[in-house]
Amino acid sequence: MKQYKKYSDVPKKYRFDLDSLLNGLTIEELIEKLFKELDKNLKVKDSKYENSQTYLKYLKDQEKITVLFNRVSNYISNNLSINVIDKKNNQLNEDLNFRFFNYQKKLGSETNRIFKNEKKLKEWIQLDEFKNFKKDIQFTLTKKKHKFENNIEEFIKRISRAEISAYEVFSIITNSELNYDYAISSKNKKIKITPANRMQLMLNKDEQIRKTTQKKWINAYLQHKNSLASLLYQHIKNISTWALERKYKSSIESLIDEDKVDIRLLETFYRSVKNNINLFNKFKKVHKKFFEIKYRKKFQSWDIYLPLVKIQENYSIEESQNIVLEALKPLGEEYLLIVNKMFKENWIDYCIVDNKRSGAYSIGSTYGIDKKFILMNHDGKLNSISTLAHEIGHSLHSYFSDNSQPYNLSQYPIFLAEIASIFNELMLNDYLVKNTNNDELKFYLISEAINEFEATVRRQTMWSEYEFEIYNRIDKGEALSTFDALKEVYKNVAKQYSSSENKFKKDEDLYAAIMVPHFYYDFYVYKYAIGYLVANYFFQQYKKQGKNVLKNYIDNFLRKGDSQWPIDLLKEAGIDLYDENFYNDAFQELDEKINEYIRLGKKIF
Repeated sequence: MKQYKKYSDVPKKYRFDLDSLLNGLTIEELIEKLFKELDKNLKVKDSKYENSQTYLKYLKDQEKITVLFNRVSNYISNNLSINVIDKKNNQLNEDLNFRFFNYQKKLGSETNRIFKNEKKLKEWIQLDEFKNFKKDIQFTLTKKKHKFENNIEEFIKRISRAEISAYEVFSIITNSELNYDYAISSKNKKIKITPANRMQLMLNKDEQIRKTTQKKWINAYLQHKNSLASLLYQHIKNISTWALERKYKSSIESLIDEDKVDIRLLETFYRSVKNNINLFNKFKKVHKKFFEIKYRKKFQSWDIYLPLVKIQENYSIEESQNIVLEALKPLGEEYLLIVNKMFKENWIDYCIVDNKRSGAYSIGSTYGIDKKFILMNHDGKLNSISTLAHEIGHSLHSYFSDNSQPYNLSQYPIFLAEIASIFNELMLNDYLVKNTNNDELKFYLISEAINEFEATVRRQTMWSEYEFEIYNRIDKGEALSTFDALKEVYKNVAKQYSSSENKFKKDEDLYAAIMVPHFYYDFYVYKYAIGYLVANYFFQQYKKQGKNVLKNYIDNFLRKGDSQWPIDLLKEAGIDLYDENFYNDAFQELDEKINEYIRLGKKIF
């Protein structure tokens, strides 16, 4: 695929239509309109609690603010994504953040006002006109035991701008300051290693390039292992301190409480995945066998990304669109209608351009926005088609949720966010497998599905349990501020998710203890793994019972948004996350895929 130097050179049909967010205004005018509405909040910050009707009016008025905020934030953030160094939008973003901070400072602690009016709120939420707001208000009221005194809550609001983002520091260090050195070819040619080209180097046919890329990539992190370990420790210690001061039993409890789940769910989840580790070992063993037949050499860790078969990887954007449409056809007329609108009305920004953000996303904060924008870097490979299907899953989840729920119940939580996207990937993979007679392509597609399961379920679960351990240990006062301390925790967890007894002896085997970006956020990687398993459940229901069950998927999942707590919403759709049989069924399907992979591999090799 062509890489463009300037965004203006990209054909319009492959670009965002961001002007649709402005409704004929300039971005500056839209920002002023937003803050004019926010000023109304300041005027009624206390008086809105006078009676049920004034409070209800205030709650309903927030919809207008939500829509304006979504338009402003998405206009600026999407413009920054297509040109990360754009001076105007970077300045707009900084100004907007500063104005919001000052607004929050003037508003003060809403928590204090809520509990001052607790008795009134408990009465009002029983009224029918408050039914759409009852869930959120009730949840806030359950937080009373974790509330500080009023003056402390006010002080916390005033100093919120001083909060340090560990993830931003980690991102700067790893994206621009780590020296990844040079890969060295077998002919002694040097190639500079960067986060952008690392994967291409790991796919290079020259083994010396792959080997030196892997070793120097890991060494770059190990050169800063104690700085990164200290950053991670300080980040978690901060979370732990606040959680324990707010009288949570643990920092983990404080972080999972937002989804109304408990420690028992995590324990069930971890146990279920570890009970099925033998399947990943089975796949790993046979993959190595096929590799050694094809390449006539012993498999090494730097060979992990080398393909075993060659497939076509030169798809135009239009070809990608058509394949996705065919794959998603069973989801029905309304679903396909919106996907076609995406393609025709510039919801998607496709092309690779200098200074464009890498990767892909579907926008958040979508309520009130007709176009659920998707950013891609389409490179013509099969993976780009999978990415397109994945991001469409997110955007259609937002579409159905926004059109079925009131604004305050439309924004589905991260716990549910990956299900629709992974479901679409499974639909695409299944469609491609069914519609080819090429055994090598089938082998590749099944291999990709197994690898995705491994990466999302086994690896993310292992990482989550590692986080679980370090949060709990820091709660108890353990000083895990060095790489040596963290790597021992990581080693003990990783051994439970691995087949190799010889691994985890050197620092090189344990650098993931400080390498994973998600660790520097809050505790949430387990949500990815559970999301994959839930998507797999919906997909297997479709495979067993036909497309009629997809109505349940759309009506009882996609349309539900945030109308119920995740566990309850999934239970209504037929899924009990506390039942170990749910997890075991998913692994049974994985075993069948691995057996098909083995059958095809024996035929090919």
